[in-house]
Amino acid sequence: MQSGSVEVLLCELRNELRRKRITAKDLAARMGVAEPTMRRWLHGKGLMLDKLDQLCRAAGLDMRDLVGGLPDSRQAQFTFSQERALAADRALSFLFFSLLNGADPETFQRDFKLPRARVDGYLQTLHRIGLIEYEPGQRIRPLTTRNVAWRPAGPLSKAFESTVRHFFLAVDFSAPDAAYVSDMVRVSSLGRARLHALFRAMRLEAFKIAQEDQEANLNQYDWTGILMLAHAFDMETVAAGADLRP
Repeated sequence: MQSGSVEVLLCELRNELRRKRITAKDLAARMGVAEPTMRRWLHGKGLMLDKLDQLCRAAGLDMRDLVGGLPDSRQAQFTFSQERALAADRALSFLFFSLLNGADPETFQRDFKLPRARVDGYLQTLHRIGLIEYEPGQRIRPLTTRNVAWRPAGPLSKAFESTVRHFFLAVDFSAPDAAYVSDMVRVSSLGRARLHALFRAMRLEAFKIAQEDQEANLNQYDWTGILMLAHAFDMETVAAGADLRP
């Protein structure tokens, strides 16, 4: 099994441990090893495949459950009907992407102050349209990759334009907790495509940071918006704004 696949398996395992509220200390005790050793294993350091299988069994999991979460076995792009369903209900869309990023329904319900019955209804809808595996009382498994794609001019893209974009544009960029980078580079269309690929990779890194942050059991978490954009400028507009016209 390739190292990249093992990393995905470990990510899935850590996600399941968090959902089952099993700590590294708990798992270390079950396997009779020191907690620092267990933490290293859970992040792939010194971990052999047979140990990964033992970790799964100690957590009450079957490694085949984690294999089902490998990127090439899950849906990489929304269908049009899935996009349309998510775009039509902002809360449904928020819940799906929260689950995709490792949150549980209870956290979503608490943070957004929604009735449990409404959240359960959303879970049933997501199951019905093929975005999650869901049975009441059972763990939830997203059926898409974490960086699932949607159509550039499709329903979700239009929903972002009309309902989400203003959240980002309203941000106070001078606020202490607003970290941003702004720059201009002269690149070809191929260069912009490479930037977009870099953004997709950074998105996965953001998921990884969020996962590790949750595992640390810190006292406070905030939903944090991330926006990455690369777009060719209209140089006449730039020149006019910068007073660079002849």
